[in-house]
Amino acid sequence: MSRFSGKCDLFDHIGGTAGWYDKNGNPVKIGDPGVSVYYSDEYRDFLEFKKRSGGVMHQHKKVKVTEQNQDEVERLLGGRFKAIAHTESVPDKRRRSGEREVTTYTYEYWGREYGSLHELNKHGVYMMIDVHFDTILDLIPYYPYLVTSACCDKDKQTVFISSQSYVDEERDERYGRGFFYNSWEHYHEELQNHYRDIVLKYFNPAGREHVEEVVFDENFLGKVSKPIDPNFKLEWRWPDGKIHTHWTSPKIEDAESGTVRIHENDAAIFGSKMLVYYVEAKEYPLNLG
Repeated sequence: MSRFSGKCDLFDHIGGTAGWYDKNGNPVKIGDPGVSVYYSDEYRDFLEFKKRSGGVMHQHKKVKVTEQNQDEVERLLGGRFKAIAHTESVPDKRRRSGEREVTTYTYEYWGREYGSLHELNKHGVYMMIDVHFDTILDLIPYYPYLVTSACCDKDKQTVFISSQSYVDEERDERYGRGFFYNSWEHYHEELQNHYRDIVLKYFNPAGREHVEEVVFDENFLGKVSKPIDPNFKLEWRWPDGKIHTHWTSPKIEDAESGTVRIHENDAAIFGSKMLVYYVEAKEYPLNLG
């Protein structure tokens, strides 16, 4: 069970994604004879999970539908949700015609009909949202979240996580029943301590910072001289030392080869040569846990 929630959560799900090791750091497979304890490297697991998932996870979030947002909900949910208008004429002595048109709505969600917004929202409408992550610091807040479903193979993972961390969900559920335990504080502290350890281990750029002139080709790609550490974002630098208005910062196309991409609008404004700030990649030793 994960030390961040006491359950099999996202942290446990990612463990071993990049492979398993014995206590001496030798690569092993589950079931190998003579191996009773399996270890993995959290950072390598993160990099492999990011590669397989494309840097995105998914959540189902409950949304409140109103007459003001129902058209947008219908657009986002496609055929799963419909707001059906019903227009009828009712008597109205204030009108010359003696009547006026009134529009009411019924709703259809996953093939079931609902007569009102109250009835619909009582049942609940859920929307899928994407959770993007770039560095391991983006992912750590979601370690205590449960994996509600996952489609995994060798090269790709599609992962859905709970809408709330298990720690907070359990706390709220217990408090709702009048049991005021503070065990959740232990897990929050454990997560914060882990942030500190990861930052100290992987996010010190001292001695690895570089600024180089990069020549971009007709495909808006160029290269720096060393591999890039993807934990740090690239930045433009200008010879006059000032910050100039630009379309977007440079992007890492391929960290290992040092390939950088410039936005075509920036290339049109600044030309094919630009100064790029980056942090050189570092080979991190195995950190088995």
